[in-house]
Amino acid sequence: MYQHLARLLGDERPVYGVKMIGSEGECEPLREIHQIASTHAADIRGAQPHGPYFLFGHWFGGVLAFEVARELLSHGERVGMVAMSNCPAPGFPKIPSPLFRVRAHVKNFFTLGNGKRASWLRDRVQHRLEVTQAAIGVREPVDDHAADTQDPLERRVGNALAEAYMHYSPTPLSVDVLFLSPDIPPDWPPTKFDDPLLGWGPVMRGRILQCQTPGSHLSMFDPGNVEVLVQHLRASIAQAERSLAGQPVVTASA
Repeated sequence: MYQHLARLLGDERPVYGVKMIGSEGECEPLREIHQIASTHAADIRGAQPHGPYFLFGHWFGGVLAFEVARELLSHGERVGMVAMSNCPAPGFPKIPSPLFRVRAHVKNFFTLGNGKRASWLRDRVQHRLEVTQAAIGVREPVDDHAADTQDPLERRVGNALAEAYMHYSPTPLSVDVLFLSPDIPPDWPPTKFDDPLLGWGPVMRGRILQCQTPGSHLSMFDPGNVEVLVQHLRASIAQAERSLAGQPVVTASA
């Protein structure tokens, strides 16, 4: 998904992709955000020992980029910018009232054709059962994206990340953020996306630049859309590099 983006950024800087832990069966996937971020930060420093680093993450990857920045800063490294793409904070969007959700589901039900209503009801009941079981600890949290795959390893990694996300509580961090949002909002009938920072505002202590890109959650990386995303990235990286040029290098003591 990121290959076209990396090519468009050009040859003047290296671009590294960070592999999800356990994605090749080399170990059990981690289920705690800070452990994942610490491991990724060590991998990043192994590839490039010193910053400044420019971090990018989409959806759950944005959460990890935010926490990897914290890890790198704690080691005295410089982080020029964290780009977070369509990344909701834990607890966002807030769940509307039961009455609002019932009305939304009833409206959705009656807009479906007769042939689709039974399967829709079955899927909703199954989803509610899984969510309730996860909430009371009977089963592990289920990642909606991984649930559709037939690959048991991919499902295991996805579910581990869903558990990590569910128990994650971000704390304030002083780092500059480029917050990227698609101009087509998610189609989640029972929820409202009424915060442009998707719940992150209270913990962001650095400068925040908000930009919209054409497309939806996934199509924002398609040709014709990703070029705009890359323009925002290029401009923000250039601005961050100008700011870093006038800053002294500070080394943390062990």
